[in-house]
Amino acid sequence: MSDGGISLPGTIVSGLGEGAYFMALSWVRDAVGQTLGFEPYPGTLNVRLADRESRLAWREIRERPALRLAPPPPDTCGGWLIPLVVAPGVRAAVIVPDVTRHAEDVLEVIADVHVRSRLGLEEGDPVTLLFPADRATHRGHP
Repeated sequence: MSDGGISLPGTIVSGLGEGAYFMALSWVRDAVGQTLGFEPYPGTLNVRLADRESRLAWREIRERPALRLAPPPPDTCGGWLIPLVVAPGVRAAVIVPDVTRHAEDVLEVIADVHVRSRLGLEEGDPVTLLFPADRATHRGHP
């Protein structure tokens, strides 16, 4: 991106179903709505980063400030939100759960729509995630 943002290429992969479970929790849906201003689709789009360079860039992105998803008591597993652009008109973010079984090179994208349907994506299709440079209003680190 020309504004100092970071573009990460990846490939659509199948998930484990954990993203759908997490996104169906009412406190998660409420927190995403309050934090990002949209009601998330109850599932995630899983993207495997394309190469070593993308994985290194993702580590850099994770060092930037992010939004915390703090669970209400007695829940203990929260997460972090990192806004991104997956397509024009689609509000989205990477969700980084405190506990995950995904490898570090698989990102879970939440959005206000079913991204696979909206963009006509299938398993193995390429996708590019764009992370804006300006995230000054976000706090914390995943």
